[in-house]
Parts: sequence; structure tokens; C-alpha cells
Amino acid sequence: MSSQPLLQFKPKLPKLSKTEKVVLKLLVDAGKLIAPLYLEQEKQAEHGLSKEEMEKASQKDASILSPYTVVEKKNGQITTTPYHIKYAKYLQPIAKKLNEAADISENKQFGIFLRLQAKALLEGSYEDAIVAGIKLKPYILDISIIPVEHLDDKLFYGKASYQAWIGTIDVEGTKRLNNYKSILLSARREAIIPSERLDNNGKVKAKTIDIVLLSGLMARKKFVGVNLPMNLPIVEKYGSEITIFNQTNDLRIKEQILPIFNQIFPKEFREGFTLEDLRRGYLRTISMHELAHSFLYYKNAEKHLQEFFLIIDELAATVLGFRMAGSLILKERITSKQLESMLVTFISRCIYSLENDINKQSDYTYLRGNPIFVKYLFESGALKKTGTTVTPNFMKIFLSLHDLSEILESLLASGSRSDAEFFIKKYV
Repeated sequence: MSSQPLLQFKPKLPKLSKTEKVVLKLLVDAGKLIAPLYLEQEKQAEHGLSKEEMEKASQKDASILSPYTVVEKKNGQITTTPYHIKYAKYLQPIAKKLNEAADISENKQFGIFLRLQAKALLEGSYEDAIVAGIKLKPYILDISIIPVEHLDDKLFYGKASYQAWIGTIDVEGTKRLNNYKSILLSARREAIIPSERLDNNGKVKAKTIDIVLLSGLMARKKFVGVNLPMNLPIVEKYGSEITIFNQTNDLRIKEQILPIFNQIFPKEFREGFTLEDLRRGYLRTISMHELAHSFLYYKNAEKHLQEFFLIIDELAATVLGFRMAGSLILKERITSKQLESMLVTFISRCIYSLENDINKQSDYTYLRGNPIFVKYLFESGALKKTGTTVTPNFMKIFLSLHDLSEILESLLASGSRSDAEFFIKKYV
């Protein structure tokens, strides 16, 4: 892993005007400046307080648990400092680049959005910037420079991590993703406890982008997809947006999935899948995962499951995503073979993370559902291992995932911390 949380790509860009090219360069320059800020955050987290100390202190000062405060202990006293004050020296040049880009943008709404991002960084008005992003009409340039919650386990209690992505819209990929969305999110799906679930299906935007730059959290984690925001009151009021990233999908295939695919499946089985099958298969898996989150917004799940919430929530979205893909087969939007491509890529991803101990790393909690996924399939007989070779039974996999999905959604709807812990310990 690079010490610098910064990744740059050279995708084939769409036709841009001279001004749009200048705006893109300014945005890339702004995004690069997130990397040293994120490193400073990581350093701060390493020398932070224990969860127990923070929890006790928060009873007197609620700002300790805000996603956007730095908590420190000085001379025996616990203090909090808002992000925009603590990191002002890093944020000022980033905001300057964003405002320069806004000044020359030919798209006025995009310019307003850039100014709100800059203002949020300098003043802490994050909700205004988040809402503006959700409301922003589709445009060829795409950017996010704002701290996001929950996804970095090094920062206690969902402290938001600084991140950036800069890219351009993949028009064809976005069309496919929205086609899936229109089919899947228009379907009626009963909640286990309807009063507990937030219905967000009518307010979901979706896009696929070609990445020019990732910085901060996004570069460190190399996410293939995100569904933001993570703040449920904002989601309930304004909706959410799914973003899928082409270049990190390609990286995931090359670095993790393809080597394991070639290692664990027999030659005659592998010959049934092309590299493009695998690339598109994993892209669909992540797309289904992010779309499935829209059916899993249980209002009190995080409160009840506590530190196990992210594990259960991420795994539940993956499993439900595979089940939802069955609806696409019925609608003749994908084939059975394409669903199989989705499954073999995710199984390969799970086994990669197991073999490389990714699941045991404290900053990868969201991946700890991976061993549960494969161990559940082995236990049900849907996967069989002979020596180093794995043989899947796709019919059994689909039946097993139906049962696993019910278990996971029940935990989100009405489970307790001890329920989640018991379930996880059975497989991890």
C-alpha cells in the first residue's frame, strides 16, 4: 500500500471544452491536496483516546461524538475542535482551487455546487454541500471533496474522513446502472418491520464515472462503489446517490480477483468465463450491493448493533444484491451466466481477503462479512472444496443466500448487539 493516499488514472476522457479542461485541472489540483490532510487525520487517530474514554466524556459534551470534531486529551482534559478549525491550514488552499474552478465554470449550477463544497470545508456547513450534491443535475464533470462518515475504522465513533474523487461521467455505464435501478427499486419489497425501515426508493440517484483522481479515504480503500450520504435524516429528507467507479473495479479484478479465480477454480470451469465477464460481473455485484442498501435503511440498526452494525449492514447489502439480480434475469436484463460471473468474482474477492488477512485489520471492518459469506456457503454445501479446488453449485448458492439474507435483515430490523456478536462469532 502506498504511503500516500493518492491514486491517479488516465481514462479516455469525453469531449470537453477548453474551459472544462481548465476546470478539471483545478479540481484535480484541489483533490491532490486532500492526501496530506488525510495523513494528518490518520496520525491524529493513532494518538487518540480509547472508545471508553470518549463514551464517558460524551455524556457531558455531545460534540465529542460529532463526525466532524477532533477529540484530544491535553493535560488530562478532553477537548474537541471542529474539523474546519483544526485543519484550516490544509483546507484553505483546497477551497481556493474550488472557488477558482467555480469562477470559470460554464455550468452555473456546478459552479454553485463547487462554492458550497469550498464553504463547507472552511465553515463546517457540510449538510448544505451534501444536499447540493444530491440536487445537482447530471454534468460531464464529477467531484466530491468532503469528509464522509463511518467508512474508516481508524477514526472512532464514525468520525468523518477526508476524501476526494474527481472524474467524468461514463454515459453508457450510467444508463445501464439507472436501468437496473428503475427495475429493482420500483419493485415492492416487504420490510421485516415496516415502521422501522426508511423508504428511500423514490429518491435515489445513480451514476458511473471514469476516475481521474482519488485522494484520502477513497484512495486508501479503493472503493468500487459508494452510496452517500450516510446520515439517515438527510437520506430521508433529500435522498441519496450511488456512484460506481470503473477504474477501481479494474484494479480490484487485476490485483485481487483474477489471481484467486485462477487459483481456486478448475481449468475447465475457468474457461467458461472471459476477463470481460469477470470485469462486468464484479461491476454488477457492486452495483447491486449499492442499490440493495436502499431497501436496508432500518432506523435504529446502528444504535442497536453498535460496532457490529457495519459488518451486518455491508454483508446484508451484498447478499440482498445477489437476490435482486435474480429479478434482472426474469426481466431479461442479465443472463444466468452473468449472475454466475457476479458470484464467482465475489467468492474470489472473499477468499483473497481471507488469505491476506484483510478482514483482521482494524481499518477494514466493512470487509469482515466476507468470511461469513464463504463459510456460510461451504456449510450449506453450496461450495465444496477438494484440496485447493473450489466447486460452486449455483442453484444451492442462490437458495442459501435467500436464507442468509433473511437472517441479516432480521438483525438490522430488530437485532441487538449481542445477537449480532453471536452470529458473527459463529463464522469468524
